[in-house]
Amino acid sequence: MDSLSASVLYGGEFRMTHRFHLDGEKRQRHLDAIAKRLPDHLKRLNWSKEELASARKTGLRNTLSFALENSDWHRKRLQHVDIANMTEADLTTLPTMTKSDVMSNWDDIVTDKRLTLAGANDHITRKLRDPDAPYYYLDDYEIFATGGSTGSRGVFVWGWEEFVEIACASFRYQMRDEPPEKLTGKRLLAVVEAGETVHGSPFLFSVTPDTEAKVDWFPAATPMKELVEQLNTAQPTHINGFSSAIQELAAEAVAGNLRISPTRVSTNSEPLLEETRIAAKKAWNLKINNMWGCVEVGHIAVECDAHEGMHLNEDMIICEFVDAENKATDDPDKIDKILATSLFGTSLPMIRYEISDIAIPDSKPCNCGAVYPLIKEVRGRADDAFKYAGDAKVHPLVFRTPLGQHPNIEEYQVWQTEKGAKISIVRAGDIDEALLTSDLVAALKEQGMQEPEITLEFVDAVTRHKETGKLRRFVPL
Repeated sequence: MDSLSASVLYGGEFRMTHRFHLDGEKRQRHLDAIAKRLPDHLKRLNWSKEELASARKTGLRNTLSFALENSDWHRKRLQHVDIANMTEADLTTLPTMTKSDVMSNWDDIVTDKRLTLAGANDHITRKLRDPDAPYYYLDDYEIFATGGSTGSRGVFVWGWEEFVEIACASFRYQMRDEPPEKLTGKRLLAVVEAGETVHGSPFLFSVTPDTEAKVDWFPAATPMKELVEQLNTAQPTHINGFSSAIQELAAEAVAGNLRISPTRVSTNSEPLLEETRIAAKKAWNLKINNMWGCVEVGHIAVECDAHEGMHLNEDMIICEFVDAENKATDDPDKIDKILATSLFGTSLPMIRYEISDIAIPDSKPCNCGAVYPLIKEVRGRADDAFKYAGDAKVHPLVFRTPLGQHPNIEEYQVWQTEKGAKISIVRAGDIDEALLTSDLVAALKEQGMQEPEITLEFVDAVTRHKETGKLRRFVPL
């Protein structure tokens, strides 16, 4: 692995068939930097627990020192901290960060004073309006907007080296488990991700560790019939896409419309449902490699080929699993969010940043041998729960269970109403509407709701966010 060449991550050709431009000399230099860094990340997968703990201690202290010295906002919050003797156990003495904090104090949090929120927003606007606009901002930065589909917008930045670290963490398990030198024949990676470069997924997931692979980008919001035709023509061997997009494509494959034979399918950016794993197994007889992360801190956990869960990237991010009051808990029923501290993020330092994903840690080690602990599942976002009159709170699992039991449901989207929900369904065959409705009503009654109302509508496609192409499966009032 130490002999990785600069071309490994770029492959023989980067083939853009759409209106976006992520190629060019600077992109190549960035990929070269990732290739140079990857061997170190591969070695990290063989670290002992002691080596990992030492790296985390050093990383935490360096992160706090850098933020104290270079961020006006963090300086006020950290000036009384004994950083030289700081341990992970001491993190609970520090205040948390929220997306609201970031957006209200953006210019004071960033460590490069050339960066401003106004300038970042102007850059985003230019990228949306002009496909030929420069992708990089101030030469070395990437600027991303996120959260438009949730109603809470955020603007975040990756520096040159930060992107290198994020990419290495994303693909080091694939490099270990699927060594490029052992692959034969033509390979094509299909990237089924966001439709605009204001989202990080096109830039990140068009990286591939395979020397000979070509890369083709297919926006997830492409009409399904057109997307199927494009993939049938392209014949990808690898797919990296939004979880919901993979579920839709698997359904098309089972129906006989999509005729491809991928050897690896990876998902990201959305909660991966069990029914999506089942669909991929049925369609292509393979197991999905899932990734969990966010644009704020990059990939938090990545699934290896042992498929026993997702490995936490503990060399790069400290995760605290907490309840609604920010108190540490390992009770799956009480975990409400995580507090993430990035050990590599220097442009917009994230220290105890609140992420509302409900992630369930696992205590058992992975059979692959890596000491990085596992995540059993990511159940979704805490703010996906529907709140009704009378303090009734309904978690997405209440809807997912009955909807996942009906085999002819290919895809669904749940819209909260005053007394229940309207559910948009893409179906593959006949569905017993009365039975499904009664199952959903019964599930809501078990949550304490009185006379819940369920409306079913059958659609050709669910609604995706215009810019990102992501699907928000549960939409609150």
